[in-house]
Amino acid sequence: MSLLGQTARYLLLTALFIALVGSVGFYTLIHRKIRHEVDEILTAEVEQTELRIQHQPLSKVSDWDDNPRIEPATNSLRPHFSDIILPDSLATNEPVQIRQLQKTVSANGQLYLVTVRLPYYEFNELAREMSAGVIIGFLALMVLSVAIGLGLARRLWGPFYVTINQLGSFRLDSTTDQPFPESRVREFGLLSRSLSELTQKLRRQFSLQKQFTENASHELQTPLAVASAELDFLMQSERLNETDHTHLQRATDALSRLSQLNRSLLLLTQVENDQFSADEPLDFSALLTQYIAEYEPFFEHKNMTIERSILPAVQLHINRQLAVVLVTNLLKNAARHGGARLGETSGSVGITLTTNSLTVQNTGAPLPFADNLLFNRFVKNPARPDSTGLGLALVKQIADRYGLLLTYEYNNKSGVHSFQIGLQS
Repeated sequence: MSLLGQTARYLLLTALFIALVGSVGFYTLIHRKIRHEVDEILTAEVEQTELRIQHQPLSKVSDWDDNPRIEPATNSLRPHFSDIILPDSLATNEPVQIRQLQKTVSANGQLYLVTVRLPYYEFNELAREMSAGVIIGFLALMVLSVAIGLGLARRLWGPFYVTINQLGSFRLDSTTDQPFPESRVREFGLLSRSLSELTQKLRRQFSLQKQFTENASHELQTPLAVASAELDFLMQSERLNETDHTHLQRATDALSRLSQLNRSLLLLTQVENDQFSADEPLDFSALLTQYIAEYEPFFEHKNMTIERSILPAVQLHINRQLAVVLVTNLLKNAARHGGARLGETSGSVGITLTTNSLTVQNTGAPLPFADNLLFNRFVKNPARPDSTGLGLALVKQIADRYGLLLTYEYNNKSGVHSFQIGLQS
């Protein structure tokens, strides 16, 4: 949930809680105030009744409804207020709430119990109507306050969201330095200045690192190529014996591995540094078909049959160079480490492409190390010293760059290695 959404949620919950508590409290306050006024009226009626008893006969004090009710009393009674319910004699005898006061008064040497009553339902109705009106107005003010508060918060937090969007689109290899937004809010202005300084430092460090990597790789490739060419020239000499030729061949193979290792490390560093920013829509089916055809002779050389099921026109938005590395490394891994199962003379390679996944399966011996080490760098089969141990690490790095799920499993019964890449990130 966004910051504004969370703020709105808390404001609404707080407003609702205040409205509920305020409504109950306000209704209670009005009800008590009205009852206090009614009690004062009843008290005044009792006092007036006492005065009238002293100057008028009892028959003229009470009205037709026997209110106030006057009875001789023997004991003194303090003023006693109570709520009673009586049938409404004027209407349909429906029960109505009555406020009643009983008090003894003295007149002409006689003690009387005076009971005065006042219907209470109209005051309750008045209290409810007043409470409802005030509560509705209060809720409207709360909603208006929340709306205004959210509008102001959205405006105040605007630079913060712009900064977040800029950070999301920030690329180290970009040459344009887009400034972060200025704000009159001191904290946001400080954040923008700090991020601007940080991104500039990161770009400088990235540029230096990139330049060093490229220069180092280039400077290494040149002497490697020269050494390899010189060794090839020596190997063509007729004065070499078989032992010399064997030593030169080993040196040539070592230089070849060193050159391949240099290229793989450079590519791995470039992927980690996100230097492949030019993604494009790519016909992944056509690309896979093209490189399967190129690797077909290698599979045939190892007596491995190819079973393919490629859905046409599968599209991926990916950098083309990285897609080639992804496909060729998987095929190269199957060709290099695949083979016949135990007791058989031939093996197989299965390649399946759907809109959801790419699966490459090959027969072969189990891994000589734990499965969870397979995609680590420089983890390789001791029986294949010519391997760099970086091919599957590159596949993992590229899959992670595009958020593609890469999984591996080995079926002990069928002796099949299975690599699967989910194409829906």
